[in-house]
Amino acid sequence: MSFTNKIGKKAALLSLMEIGLGGLLHSFKIPFSGHFLSLNQGFILSKSSLELKHKTAPASISSVAALLKSLSPAGKKLTPMLAISAQGLLFNLGIIIFGINPIGILLGMILLSLWAFIQPFLIYLLLYGKDLWFMLEYFTNKLSKILSFEIENLLVVLGCFVAIKVLLAIIVGLSAFLVKEKTFYVYQNFLSRYKKIPYVKETNPYLGALKDLCNPLFILSFIIFMTFLINSHSHNAILYWYLLRPIALGYLIFLFLRVFPIEKITQVLKNSKFSNLGKVLESSLEEIKK
Repeated sequence: MSFTNKIGKKAALLSLMEIGLGGLLHSFKIPFSGHFLSLNQGFILSKSSLELKHKTAPASISSVAALLKSLSPAGKKLTPMLAISAQGLLFNLGIIIFGINPIGILLGMILLSLWAFIQPFLIYLLLYGKDLWFMLEYFTNKLSKILSFEIENLLVVLGCFVAIKVLLAIIVGLSAFLVKEKTFYVYQNFLSRYKKIPYVKETNPYLGALKDLCNPLFILSFIIFMTFLINSHSHNAILYWYLLRPIALGYLIFLFLRVFPIEKITQVLKNSKFSNLGKVLESSLEEIKK
């Protein structure tokens, strides 16, 4: 089997295991599912790195798996695609610095584990721009007066969450060296075939993009943003502009991910300087179709 096919097979495996584990977590209504999915990705990348012995394999596997996420007929696409690709690059950074050994893999796992805390902030910074800083300052001051807490206390709580995630990432990274291939095969076989969430065909991408805007977290952040603007801006025209901007930007991003098909992306990549990535993506699609 060629190296391209090996990468394609690993990317397909990561994609299928993401769906399986996501369905399992959804079935039991387990909170913080994104953090568990990131640790699972790190485990797969660790095992793949030890098997393939190639320094750029984790980034290639994650990039293709992120593109495969656009095949999902329903559910969120943008944030998982961004998370999978970014986490793969961060993990790969540890491998590039220290090599495919315990130190490199553990550093990669630590960097990967931090992305789940960074991504939400970057997304809201993209949607709301510099107003995000003013909004955070405004509500922090308001809540500190009502609930009598200091901003340092919030940072301590956040730091505890980050420390727990980092510790779990280190444990998962070490387990990649300890878990035998037979046990790993049973684990990947179970998740790859776990299908609890039904397939729902989405026929209208425009309505689908509107549905993405109805995500509770997006709605909550928009309400908070709207409250901030109402209390800080007096000019109605400025207020309407600031309110419409994140909605329009979010809709266009969600619509692009639904309208632009993965097969077209594959062909574009194959005919560009990223032809190897296109071949890996094509190999992954064939693996999933099997």
